Amino acid sequence: MEEMQLSTAFRSLNHKIRRYVDNNLNKKTVERVTGANSFIIGYLYENSNKDIFQRDIEREFGITRSTTSKIISLMTEKDLIKTEKVSSDARLKKLVLTKKAKELAELMRDDAREVEKCITKGFSPDEIKTMLGYLARLEKNISD
Repeated sequence: MEEMQLSTAFRSLNHKIRRYVDNNLNKKTVERVTGANSFIIGYLYENSNKDIFQRDIEREFGITRSTTSKIISLMTEKDLIKTEKVSSDARLKKLVLTKKAKELAELMRDDAREVEKCITKGFSPDEIKTMLGYLARLEKNISD
């Protein structure tokens, strides 16, 4: 029998992780949030100690000003984020998560921790560190 190719192994692992998430976690609650919105919620949640503006979202996710503006408008309509004026510059409005979005972010964070715990079961901290190094090299190879 021929050995599995690395790309096929990654695809298979990805499917199994998705299946695990679909069947075991807070997916039903979190699935109301689309992909782009969930990444932005996660970014704002992880950076809640900083003022984050539209330009920060544009840079972080590599999206255009108009696309970011549309996403922010839709997320505001869905009561996921709100904009607040900044005292230092009245033209600037920082992006702030609503209570609803913070609760979703906490569920997503809990889910991510649960997946991490599941997939790293039986690995030592050194093995995980080594694997992360290999994955970083693979990512660099595909990006070059």
